[in-house]
Amino acid sequence: MSVPYRLLPRLKMAVRALLLDTPFLPGRIPPDADDEAGAAVPETPCPPEPILTCDSCPVCGHGERTLVCEYNRFITFERQPDSNAARYDYSLCHACGVVYAVRRPAGARYRWLLEHFEEALGRESDVPSAAKLTASAFDLSEKERQDIKRRAARGILVSDHLGLSRRDYLPALLTDRIANSGHVELLGSLLTLNAPRVLEIRSRAGSILAGLRRLYHADVAAMTMFENQRLIIEEAYGIPVAALVDYDQFSIPYAGTFDLIVANHMFTHAVRPGDFLRALRQHLAPDGHVYLYNEPNDAEFLSEGKSMFNTLNAFHLQAFDRLSLVRALGAHGFEVRFLTRFDGNFICLAQKKDVPLTWDGMNDAERSKRLDACLLARDAAVLMLPPSARGPFSAEWDEIVDRGFAAGIAEVGENGQPHVRRRRTSRGAR
Repeated sequence: MSVPYRLLPRLKMAVRALLLDTPFLPGRIPPDADDEAGAAVPETPCPPEPILTCDSCPVCGHGERTLVCEYNRFITFERQPDSNAARYDYSLCHACGVVYAVRRPAGARYRWLLEHFEEALGRESDVPSAAKLTASAFDLSEKERQDIKRRAARGILVSDHLGLSRRDYLPALLTDRIANSGHVELLGSLLTLNAPRVLEIRSRAGSILAGLRRLYHADVAAMTMFENQRLIIEEAYGIPVAALVDYDQFSIPYAGTFDLIVANHMFTHAVRPGDFLRALRQHLAPDGHVYLYNEPNDAEFLSEGKSMFNTLNAFHLQAFDRLSLVRALGAHGFEVRFLTRFDGNFICLAQKKDVPLTWDGMNDAERSKRLDACLLARDAAVLMLPPSARGPFSAEWDEIVDRGFAAGIAEVGENGQPHVRRRRTSRGAR
């Protein structure tokens, strides 16, 4: 079935919006908020701790590293949660090549950031910042639960010719099905699936699991990020969701093992990525597979012109390229079977191996090249900052400008000030 040409741009925009880090439903006032005009919604301050400090690479355990970027996206904000929020000290591991946050939030501090998810990502809304869905994403009022159930009962394939209001069903269910159909196709093409047991971690709406159940008689289960996603998956597809994802103390609350574990944008967010990968191994059957998708490629800021600060938001604790992702998985006994890049992000299928894998760290040439690229990206990110945000770099501003011109990434703008030269971007596989 072909899609009318005039609908393609709208469909592409909807799919991109759905794949962003965002709750499944739009913002709303939480049940306990005072929604009268002019009423103030109380803010809960960011807990000052815990802030973990990594003595070694949290992925492969290697001790040698080089600092490549001190700050995350909070450095671009006029208001920050507190004085420590922007400082992550991203460093390049000399062995696996992963760029990781040496300083990272954990426990109550990380939960607070999740509860202020949209604000932490720098997204604007007409709804007061503390009164958005993200402020109570883990709780739903009984009225909201009943509304989700009512809308989910309409099903997934709701045709426009019925003339229903979009408040009477969940349009994003169909968008999710379309957006994720490619993953079902890839898994069916890459694996021999015969009634497998499948878990999806951080499922948005359950469409991948529903497709595998429909086509391959899979026994499926899910974990979600937000409570509304849990309810939607259970109501729309009847798929059990045992728990929400805990990015800090990650665990899988299901007994037994799975033949396939699907994980959506999890590796880059994991507070303890080594523990995350060990948990996947523990819950995989012998020769089972893990399928990672929506994992960002650091080419976004290394070669495609995006700001390193903007790309490394408060939840991006690991960054990697193709080779470092393969090494990171190899360090935990996973052999990559398929790896590609789609719409800027990695898709990776890896198989659990019982025999320990040998993997080689970066050689000197690769390490030098990757380090130079990271440091240049850091300089470019500083040059992209508005003057009001350049304070932390005032002492080295002239040196950054000189390095930018020497490397050919800087030019003088019409206002006589240095800025980053525009570069063409390519989002193909790398």
